[in-house]
Amino acid sequence: MRKIIGLLKKYYQEHFSLSYFVPVFLFTALLIFINYKVGFERNYITREGHDGKRFLLYVAMYFVSFGGAYLLYLFSKKDRWILRSWKLWAMILFTVLIFSFRWWFYQYNAFVYAHVPILYQNIVIKYIINLSGFIWLFIPCAVYWFFVDRKEMPLYGFHAKGVVLRPYFFLVLLMLPLIAAATTQSDFLETYPRLLHTGLPRAGTKNVILNLIYELCYSIDFVNTEFFFRGFIILAFARFAGPRVILPMCVFYVAIHFEKPLGETISSFFGGWLLGILAYETRSIYGGVIVHLGIALMMEVVALAAHMIKFGVLL
Repeated sequence: MRKIIGLLKKYYQEHFSLSYFVPVFLFTALLIFINYKVGFERNYITREGHDGKRFLLYVAMYFVSFGGAYLLYLFSKKDRWILRSWKLWAMILFTVLIFSFRWWFYQYNAFVYAHVPILYQNIVIKYIINLSGFIWLFIPCAVYWFFVDRKEMPLYGFHAKGVVLRPYFFLVLLMLPLIAAATTQSDFLETYPRLLHTGLPRAGTKNVILNLIYELCYSIDFVNTEFFFRGFIILAFARFAGPRVILPMCVFYVAIHFEKPLGETISSFFGGWLLGILAYETRSIYGGVIVHLGIALMMEVVALAAHMIKFGVLL
């Protein structure tokens, strides 16, 4: 843990700016309040029947969150110079567009409904959703790396030399009491474990295997998420803004949690900030993968145990 604490201390001493943090924190709180007050994403984006409008609404929501966080550098006299970089704004737009497309694109549903037995349609769609990040996020970012940053660094965050990983496992264990406490909240148990939302009966060897495959796809998506947010958005953007990239990433990261329980959305800001600092200082996403994936799987296990105790759910 001393290594992690040392990296956090280094960031605080060298890069932390209260004049920027306060506006970002208030901006994030405002976005969260608006979303959960009116159910913005759930009621106005997810339920939008017009494909083009839904895509533009995703773009607007993510651009306001991500680009808006960068605009708040206007409050920091020493850092506002970064806003003059058209390359930075082009990268912000590129990032928002590919992420919005990832959540908007659903045309594979028609193929699934036409060719997959009805009992398995829901779980197959969930497979595709969890693996789609590789196609729409990982591949475009990897192509950008190949042409722009290949000679400067390993593929964003896929670097382990000199990185001590043991403390990250300890961080995962520290989250256990908080996750256990979350099981007392109805919105948490309505969302987790994700395994209970696959639509398959849990009896039968075949269905158990298909549910385990779902958990594998679910896990892969967390690796892709770390690559995109703590790899690409931190390390590719660092050439334009250095450590100033971390907090805007946090606001964007909060925005992708708007359909999750409120407590999880709030905690995503601080979790994203912690993992962003560590990714920037170590140039590695492996620690973040350990923490993010470890917490996600722990939430699955603890929530499943809570369902078994409270509701008599059987595997």
